[in-house]
Amino acid sequence: MLTATFSCFDGLSESGEFRLWQQGVLSWSDFESGENFKLSPRKTESIRQQIPGARVALEAGIADWFLNRLNSRAKVRVYPHFRDGIRFLDIETTGLGPAAEVTTIAIYSGKRLSVFVEGINLHEFPKILKGAELLVTFNGQRFDLPILRKRFKMGLGLPHLDLLPVAKANGYHGGLKACEKKMKLKRQVGDDLDGREAVRLWKRYQNFNDLEALRLLLAYNCQDALSLERILMRLYNDEMCRHPLFMKMTPGINPDVWEPFRSLTIE
Repeated sequence: MLTATFSCFDGLSESGEFRLWQQGVLSWSDFESGENFKLSPRKTESIRQQIPGARVALEAGIADWFLNRLNSRAKVRVYPHFRDGIRFLDIETTGLGPAAEVTTIAIYSGKRLSVFVEGINLHEFPKILKGAELLVTFNGQRFDLPILRKRFKMGLGLPHLDLLPVAKANGYHGGLKACEKKMKLKRQVGDDLDGREAVRLWKRYQNFNDLEALRLLLAYNCQDALSLERILMRLYNDEMCRHPLFMKMTPGINPDVWEPFRSLTIE
């Protein structure tokens, strides 16, 4: 999809991009080899000059080149191109305030699900990010990432796609579970749990060594991380549905037949 994206270039809006598609310009290569576009000569030349940089960024796996140039809704276009390097991330904490501490972390690569627990293996979390090209969270810009930076004293400078503003731009308002319900996506575990209950479960584990409470907390945390992939798939499909020309080129990904535990290794 990115090789069919023109709204990432300076001086061209999504409406201008759509006009190019209507003219049959469905890729950067089409643009480079074409002529007589319904664009000004100056704009046409500007786009020609920007395409090589976009191609280099895509081949080098630099997701930020596109994330920083696309609007909130269109950012999901990076998904298929960076799928193998995505890490879906969700954390649980002792609360929501500035003094909140990390209790558990779940990170999902698309095949491997890893969990980290305070007092057990939380210190090993940074190692799991090796080789990652893109972090995907829900409200991570304001919540998950600032807390992780504080806890691990690390920059977490990886390209980051926060699905909350993307979902909002697509008309899905509320938190992660609210968006799931609006998308009619069913959870496998933790449907009756929420953030407050996650805090209580951690306290039960800490105060009484309640291993069942820890198990429930980790199940809830893992479900959130797994759900991020389904939400991203739905948002990607929503983006594709706005551009019927591309449905002929790139089949959509149907989250309704997604199996979250396919080839899944849990650590």
